[in-house]
Amino acid sequence: MSIKNEGDFESKKNHTKSGSRENNVLDTELSQWVQRDNIVITILAIAFAGFHLYTGIFGVFVPTLQRTIHLLFAIVIGFLMYPSTRRPGSFISLVIDGSLSLIALVSFGYFVWEHQQLSEWVTFITPFKREDYIITVLATLLLLEVTRRATGLPLVFVGICFILYGIFGPYMPGVLKHNGFKFQEIMESLYCGLNGVFGIPIGVSATYIVVFIIFGAFFEKAGGGRAIMDFGIYLAGRFRGGPAKVAVVTSSLFGTLSGSAVANVYGTGIFTIPMMKRLGYAPAFAGAVEAAASTGGQIMPPIMGAAAFVMAEFIGVPYVRVAAAAIIPAILYYIAIFMAVDLEAARIGLKGFPKEELPKIKDLISQINLLIPIIVLIWALIAGYSPMRAGVYAIFATIIVSFFNKQDQLTPNKIFEALAIAGKRTIMMAVATAVSGIVIGIVTLTGIGLNFVGVVTSLSAGIPLISLFFIMVATLILGMGVPTTVAYIIVAAIVIPALKSLGFLTLPAHMFAFYFAVIAMITPPVAAAALAAAQLANTGFFRTGFLACRLGIVAFIVPFIFIYSPELLLVGNPLAIIIATISAIVGVIGLSIGIFGWFKEKLTLLTRFVFVIGGILLMKPGWVTDITGIGFIGLGILLARRSIFKT
Repeated sequence: MSIKNEGDFESKKNHTKSGSRENNVLDTELSQWVQRDNIVITILAIAFAGFHLYTGIFGVFVPTLQRTIHLLFAIVIGFLMYPSTRRPGSFISLVIDGSLSLIALVSFGYFVWEHQQLSEWVTFITPFKREDYIITVLATLLLLEVTRRATGLPLVFVGICFILYGIFGPYMPGVLKHNGFKFQEIMESLYCGLNGVFGIPIGVSATYIVVFIIFGAFFEKAGGGRAIMDFGIYLAGRFRGGPAKVAVVTSSLFGTLSGSAVANVYGTGIFTIPMMKRLGYAPAFAGAVEAAASTGGQIMPPIMGAAAFVMAEFIGVPYVRVAAAAIIPAILYYIAIFMAVDLEAARIGLKGFPKEELPKIKDLISQINLLIPIIVLIWALIAGYSPMRAGVYAIFATIIVSFFNKQDQLTPNKIFEALAIAGKRTIMMAVATAVSGIVIGIVTLTGIGLNFVGVVTSLSAGIPLISLFFIMVATLILGMGVPTTVAYIIVAAIVIPALKSLGFLTLPAHMFAFYFAVIAMITPPVAAAALAAAQLANTGFFRTGFLACRLGIVAFIVPFIFIYSPELLLVGNPLAIIIATISAIVGVIGLSIGIFGWFKEKLTLLTRFVFVIGGILLMKPGWVTDITGIGFIGLGILLARRSIFKT
């Protein structure tokens, strides 16, 4: 329960002069309950994060125990954090949320108690007793309700649809049909063993993701957020369109730590969007820049979004391999956004920050120690340590370096505050990955993933490029209403078999799904990141969303390129990778010029078209496309300089 809500409750109470003595007594008791509830949430959140910090240091428990405790904490705290009514301090809300939290404690505590049996469970062989069935049904209802509160209806709708598909599959048409399962059999398969709710997705949440959330909270408390903003302003603020370029730099750094596009928008957008508007950018463009830059943080190494950890687990490769593969596409993405904001600044004549507003060198030097935890993190990942161990090292490095600056010292109070913040932030990820486990469980049980291969093949007439287009659309639709990690998990379970059946390599196939799950955050009609940015910019949502898509256009093109030519994922010989990278960078610049229609002055439609074609050809690795692309770019430059072709 937030401080704001407590304040609202107290304000209303203080302004109510009339009423009986009994009502005043009730108000006082409710106020005390609100305060106690807030303390309870904080204590539980600290215990939640503390448990994971302990296991990060001393080693995780067996999978069933680690995952069941993780979900137990998340759901119990979730019912208290996300109230059932719009009046969190009301008696009804306290009774409902407190009761559901206690029921969740009993229900999911049962799985913790029986974790040993779950680890040895053989589905449809081990006896599934009546009490097991009752607990699993109750747990499903609780999980869906707390997920509705934490993430909204879309993910709940997806979970329910897959459960219903498991039941009514025998009545579905064509390739969607399966043999069918009783509801009791579905519940057993989802909760007993490690293929459903307690499967890989929540396993990653309970180990890697939560440690990086804790690291992010510690880093912020040590002043890391302020340092990133100051470095971003110093590096990019002096150039034309400085505030927008600052947004790109800081959002990429924040995003790789937070792993959440929406959280990143709110974290940096409250500073960058007003700066952009103050120096002359239109509100919709300012919001679009922040949304696109924040979304890109999920594909920016070294940490990337939480989905990258799940990908490494699915593929069975070290996380550092996934991060390395993402480097070149992420660079191309941010070059495109940089070009867009630079061309827009040139078009409307914007300059950078005034010199007096730039951070002083001495202030930057005093904060340079805060770069050490990130360096430690990168070193640990490259050295071969697990992401969890690397995250723990980064946390301890943050605590140590915080004492270099008196105002940023991580005192015991600040450490507890950071743990509380991390515990609360983990809840949404934990329940979302648990529901995605329902999807994985049903897909595994029914074999719909293999059926989807047939659907894609029949719709595309066996043409791989058309198949990729359908898979892109399906991924964008799935990713619009759910967190990126969950969208990727669902897509990976359903469409990766289709991509493999088309002959594509495993890593490019997963990266293809991952990219479109990420870019769904700025793709209307939902576009959660664009919506958050539009709210901060006080402008229209759809215009912001479509502008963000223009800024992030590279993310719609690059996956189609690297899935055919994986050199951009560092697959292949070094010379081919270097040539592909250089040509792709030139291609992105040409593509940006064509899309935004500016090269020293406004371009004609013909010239823009030539730049776009040249840019796309250069992004595709290969001598033929590179030479042809250079020819188109050269023609575009020539056309741009000839007044006869100008408007």
